[in-house]
Amino acid sequence: MHSPARRRFLSTIAVAAAAGVLPLRPAGAASGSVPVSRAHFPQSVASGDPRPDRVLLWTRLAAPAAQLRLQVAEDTGFARLRVDRMLQPPRDSDGCLKVRVENLQPATAYHYRFLLDDGHGGQVSSPIGRTRTAPAADTDAPVELAFVSCQDYGGRWYNTLLPLLERELDLVLHLGDFIYETTGDPQFQDQAGERTIALDDIDGAIALERGGQRYYAARSLANYRQLHRTFRSDPVLQALLERTPLVAIWDDHEFSDDCWQDVGTYHDGAADERDRQRRRNAEQAYFEYLPVDLELADATGAGQAAQLPVQRERLFPNVQLWRRLRFGKALDLLLTDYRSQRPDHAIPEDAFPGALAYDQPQLQALLPRLGLEPAAVLPTLIPYVDLAAPMLQAQRRAAQHAIAQAYLAAGQSPAQAERRATQATASAIALPVLAQFLQAWNAAAPASAQVAVPDAAGLARGLPWLALGKTTLFGEIGARYVAVKEGFDLFAALGALDGAPSPYAPAQRQWLEQALLDSDARFKVVASSVSFTSLVLDLSRPELQAPEPMRRRFYLNLDQWDGFPAERRRLIGQVFDRAGGVIVLSGDIHAGFATQHSAATVEFTTPAVSSETLGSILARSGEGEGAQQQATARVAAALDALVIDGNPSLRYAQTRRHGVGLLRLDGEHAQARFLELPDSVCRQRHYDAPEAIGSQLGEKRFAFARGDMRLREA
Repeated sequence: MHSPARRRFLSTIAVAAAAGVLPLRPAGAASGSVPVSRAHFPQSVASGDPRPDRVLLWTRLAAPAAQLRLQVAEDTGFARLRVDRMLQPPRDSDGCLKVRVENLQPATAYHYRFLLDDGHGGQVSSPIGRTRTAPAADTDAPVELAFVSCQDYGGRWYNTLLPLLERELDLVLHLGDFIYETTGDPQFQDQAGERTIALDDIDGAIALERGGQRYYAARSLANYRQLHRTFRSDPVLQALLERTPLVAIWDDHEFSDDCWQDVGTYHDGAADERDRQRRRNAEQAYFEYLPVDLELADATGAGQAAQLPVQRERLFPNVQLWRRLRFGKALDLLLTDYRSQRPDHAIPEDAFPGALAYDQPQLQALLPRLGLEPAAVLPTLIPYVDLAAPMLQAQRRAAQHAIAQAYLAAGQSPAQAERRATQATASAIALPVLAQFLQAWNAAAPASAQVAVPDAAGLARGLPWLALGKTTLFGEIGARYVAVKEGFDLFAALGALDGAPSPYAPAQRQWLEQALLDSDARFKVVASSVSFTSLVLDLSRPELQAPEPMRRRFYLNLDQWDGFPAERRRLIGQVFDRAGGVIVLSGDIHAGFATQHSAATVEFTTPAVSSETLGSILARSGEGEGAQQQATARVAAALDALVIDGNPSLRYAQTRRHGVGLLRLDGEHAQARFLELPDSVCRQRHYDAPEAIGSQLGEKRFAFARGDMRLREA
């Protein structure tokens, strides 16, 4: 008997298409002779990962079945069959079936359907799907693709996908956040009307709270399967996947918001969130529901319908999502994985603000290696004291008590609070942070127990986490988000002296470099779930009227490539530019950007299909009457201009509209387009009258060429 850890969770079935047209059998006469039943196939059909000679087909059965029949034809009437096979659906895959159809012709459209006994002596058909194989590598043909990301479901509709149903696309590239693992997160999700999700397996979910409001995150396999079933029930998404092959990578929400490896970030370091079982549950559901064709098979069965089973132990940390697809001479598509092997975020969410990342002796030794004098970075540095010094024992005891109380108030147990407070006061501590806790001590202590704050004059200066914007014991602000630019730039440069950290493990890093430099395709698209585009906000601008501590330049989001500046610089300068013709397509940030990274490398970051826009998220965080909230509201109102002013490489930025991207490659020429809709439009259902969105659909076009990659508005 197999142990649960070694059980097979999904078998892809491989079948070979006939070299010629098959003779018709009675059920293959015409598509109209078999009624379509969406009740039997509630998530419809999809195809994915097209190669010149094969494609992956997918469907899901509402109820278990002993067998069903796959037909693949050259025509819509299923008179010219290339595949007509009886198949056995795998067990324990939530009804999902994946079939790799091989021995197909390049650049050819095929029609497919699944047939099932209806239990009354007849048959029913799945919705009829259409797919298309990729052109052969030596074929010079235009390629057009859509690129999308971030399609939250709760309270929102996929109206942005409607224009894609009118186009003949070679593929839809999904850049991640196909599902969202939380339901009703008040920070960015709505639970209103008919677009709501309530997890059935509440006991298997993670209970969370924000602002006094309870919500849940998926953890069990049942949770993740339910989310995929629900998202895939959307009729517009179904219609798109019925007619166009899907090529997908994942980002964070397929598993857990802002994740790295198998670690979540809901508690910002206050608790250990490493959870391999949860990660594998997320991956299993993803591979069950997405038509992703990975070379994961543990064994290849014999016979004409080979079983390609995958054991659960082949999932994290062993899964390899990064892969490569070729579309003629025009396009080499490199699909990357940013999350599975990346290190923790550069600034720990539980970093004690007063702890030093680098003290003065370390800085004196390292700054010359950066070509910097200590005086040049003095404004970034902060004075500190060593609480191990004998003359500061009173301050140490007082600070330790006050810090322990702060950790208790933050939800730590007495033992945890004492351990963290002891560690925080064991040696060096930034003077402003020490002063804060000594003031808290003095406010509660009798006059005889008061302690003085050390004088700043003559103190050594270092780089504490406070200098990077970290002001709380646990939190995403000053860690993953809103980090002080000058402090982080220095920290990142120092850290890169002994090797730049990368979100890619060595194998993926080497693969990406070699694939790009060896490629003879005219254009190379690097699919990245997160944006390479730097987002810098200068909050010192007078019109923002920011409180004094906010009048700095900040990185908005270090969860994306801003958190790996040296590796990003190396990739663009030493790999992308050398390869030539590199187009980065990215998502995640819920905003649209066009970026001229260099003369040879461009990037298009697609807006969210439906997830709350970046501008709206920031505006929501600015609700309230305090000075900081009012300043945040002004920042949100001016966000587009601030983003553009903060990055001279940006050619376009919008943070308030939903949308999708289109990329067309034709010979030496390329054109990218954003199709955008106002946020309010995505809160209403326009599926039955798509013409209603026409007057509100905005478009932005950019043209460039293989010989001149400079972006020009078209």
